[in-house]
Amino acid sequence: MVTIAGSGMGAYNFNNVAVDFSKYEMIFCDKNYESDLPNVIKGGFKVVKEAILANLDKEILYIVSGSPTFFSGGLLIINVLKKQNISFKIVDNTSSLSYMLAHEGVSLVKTGICTLHGKSVVDLEGFLTKEYTFVICDEDTPKVLQNAMKYLNDEDMSITLGEQFGYESESFSNVTLDDILNKPPRMPYCLLVRRNYKLLPNISSEESIEHENGMITKSYKRHVSLQNLELQPNMLLWDVGAGSGSISIDGYKRYKIRSVMFEKNVKRAKMIENSLAKHKIIDTKLYIGEASEDYKKEPSTPQRIFVGGGGDKVISELDYLYERLADGGIMVANFVTLQHLTTAINTLKKAGIAFDIKSISLTSYKMSLLMPEPERVMHQIIVRKEK
Repeated sequence: MVTIAGSGMGAYNFNNVAVDFSKYEMIFCDKNYESDLPNVIKGGFKVVKEAILANLDKEILYIVSGSPTFFSGGLLIINVLKKQNISFKIVDNTSSLSYMLAHEGVSLVKTGICTLHGKSVVDLEGFLTKEYTFVICDEDTPKVLQNAMKYLNDEDMSITLGEQFGYESESFSNVTLDDILNKPPRMPYCLLVRRNYKLLPNISSEESIEHENGMITKSYKRHVSLQNLELQPNMLLWDVGAGSGSISIDGYKRYKIRSVMFEKNVKRAKMIENSLAKHKIIDTKLYIGEASEDYKKEPSTPQRIFVGGGGDKVISELDYLYERLADGGIMVANFVTLQHLTTAINTLKKAGIAFDIKSISLTSYKMSLLMPEPERVMHQIIVRKEK
């Protein structure tokens, strides 16, 4: 039988583990634990997994920090045991999540969970999507949060810092992001972030996004473009010739993606920044300058690329953008002039890149006279890169 037990809050020892250690032939734990027991084997997930599977005829105890079912090696072991149809037992304990929520009087139902321990980006599905977000942290967390929340301000959130739970020096305090950037918290620590703003509709109205006349993708065209991009949470989108930024803004709000935006017009770029702040967009980066130069400097690999502008230079480099696209990625390019459409087709054909074309048009009628008002036809090129 395999027993997986949590050690609760505090120091790396077995003081809070409520089991009879004498009944176990083998005891596994992380290398940081202190123990005088003779049959303790310290190691990571790989060591534990291989040893458990090799000793299923023995009584085995695996000890993890906090709760075994909350972001620990216990979860990984449980998944392996389930797949192998191996019986196991859970001895739960207090997690940092339940400890923090109990102290603050916050319901788990209102709380999202995001781990930044060992990670360089936030999980946008769980971050600031509920009223509260519990964040598991490491030394790099303050900088990661600063990058992700560039377009939020201190009034948009309230942060509770919990340090060294279970130790004599444990503490709770109300802080700002600048506080934890300027004075790194004591490890281990976690954060409870309350979102102080209301979420806006997933598809934004033209009036809610700052833009110059004609420099915004209309809402119905935005629907189609986002749909054809086949976005999934946490994908990276390059938005080339961003214009008003509406594709990236609604891409985040609707699908929880991150984006890198390229816009050469300084006035439009300032409008984009205002809209990013207004719509509370997380984890986006904006280049201001010639897109065809800036995307060559950007080191990331996008899963999706949207081309809404950028001029002749960008259109003639669609083959370059295709090469930068991740395997299995999709590129969608919108055009309203036949000249630009022809340039795009010739560029892709010359490079031997397969593509599809869709044309989208809409005619609306005013209620007073029921006079038809056709909008400009939009031509859309869709390119898929094989895996």
